[in-house]
Amino acid sequence: MMVILYCTIFLSLWTIGTVMLVHNPGNPHTRLFSFFLFVTGLASLSVVLNVQVLPWMRMSGIFSNENIEFVRLFSMAAWGVEYHFVPYLLLMCSLVFTRLFRGKAIILISFVTSVPVLVYVAAVPPLYPEMQLGGHLTFRIISGAYFLAGLAIYWLRYSTERDASHKKNSFRTAMTITLCILPLYATDYIGIERVVIGREGMVMTSNNMWQFNFMIALVFAAFFIYNGMKYGFMGIKLRIERQKIDYSMKKLTQGALILNHTIKNEVQKINYLSSRMRASAVHNEKEELLGDLDHLDQVAKHILTMMNQIKERTGDIVLHEQEHRMTDVLAYSLMTLEPMLRDKRIIVNKEVQCDPIILCDHSHIKEVLNNLLVNAVDAVEPGRGQITVSLLEAGKDAVIWIKDNGAGISQDNAARMFDPFFTTKKRAANYGLGLSYCHSVMQKHGGSIRLLETEQGKGTRMEIRFPAKRVRTMNMPDRVAALRVGI
Repeated sequence: MMVILYCTIFLSLWTIGTVMLVHNPGNPHTRLFSFFLFVTGLASLSVVLNVQVLPWMRMSGIFSNENIEFVRLFSMAAWGVEYHFVPYLLLMCSLVFTRLFRGKAIILISFVTSVPVLVYVAAVPPLYPEMQLGGHLTFRIISGAYFLAGLAIYWLRYSTERDASHKKNSFRTAMTITLCILPLYATDYIGIERVVIGREGMVMTSNNMWQFNFMIALVFAAFFIYNGMKYGFMGIKLRIERQKIDYSMKKLTQGALILNHTIKNEVQKINYLSSRMRASAVHNEKEELLGDLDHLDQVAKHILTMMNQIKERTGDIVLHEQEHRMTDVLAYSLMTLEPMLRDKRIIVNKEVQCDPIILCDHSHIKEVLNNLLVNAVDAVEPGRGQITVSLLEAGKDAVIWIKDNGAGISQDNAARMFDPFFTTKKRAANYGLGLSYCHSVMQKHGGSIRLLETEQGKGTRMEIRFPAKRVRTMNMPDRVAALRVGI
């Protein structure tokens, strides 16, 4: 019975790790946490080998001593790696999860934090011909410190997360890991006094609480399945949501082809009516002018009708990439909104701290900026509104913040703001495709768009981020050029 339970432990952990890796291979935390789960399952595999497989091999008489010794060495290595490095791996997972450290910083931290573990492994009693685990207060302190630090960092990520949808995911992640790691530390690092894997078999001195470790694995599996499917856990739900958005955006191409043909024809009508109206105005032909205006209304209604008819279609985005100076792209976006900003008496502040040249599709990026700026304009009160546009350097990434002092966004709406066709605007012309489109554009660029902070009644700050691989240069801005950015 014990063998079956311990087979359940490593099989369930490895299955979950594989599912996470398959569904979200591009996420660094997912990759590292999957590796953490594989390593965590090694101890239960070692128990099965020592309790069931090795005794059978010794009694069968059909295996050579070399084969038996090889399996024993593998079981020793498996449990040794799990016991000594699981606390370290949890700490590294938490550091990657925070997104505070990247690249060389993570590599440096991984080397520094591994030193205490490696020094301890080198100083403990010989690992061969028999391996001894446990029984040392030093490693109980080291492992406890790493576990507690890792859990604290997971909770820190939750407490500092400003994106509402990601905040809930961070809470479920931190809670699940806490509920599993604390019992694991109590059973394997406090409860087990000593484990000896010798040539004659395995001997363990403990309070026997380790026998209930299968319950920890089952609890983790239950949390993973329930939260992953219903809410979002370890990036799985978020990955599914991105796939849904991508699917919806691909369908837009079909509708866009129809709409493109319609608009092309209707624009020709608009040009024709515009010429006639101009001539009628010059000759003071009131009746003809009113008639042309009626025709113009019909054209506009037809275009809106067609947009409503393809409202359920979304589609893919193709990038035409070139290197563009981001201050110029910002300047253009603000310039096109100048009439609206003046009409509503909205103040725009600029904070240009860098002048990056970025490989991007400037048409799509202009539309992303236009969507965010128009949302900010709609959110603020005319005559009292203020919008701050910031261009910043974050590590090697280029970041744009758009902050307003408007109404803010509720938590429920924030969690759905990137869903296709979700909108809080009640006008018939609003289709809820703006932020979904922005999300897909930034995903195509390998970047991100997210709600950085919001508070109802005090405003919202949105962020778009371009990864370092797209930043060709990160120059300090020319002060004269910087003054031209905006209104």
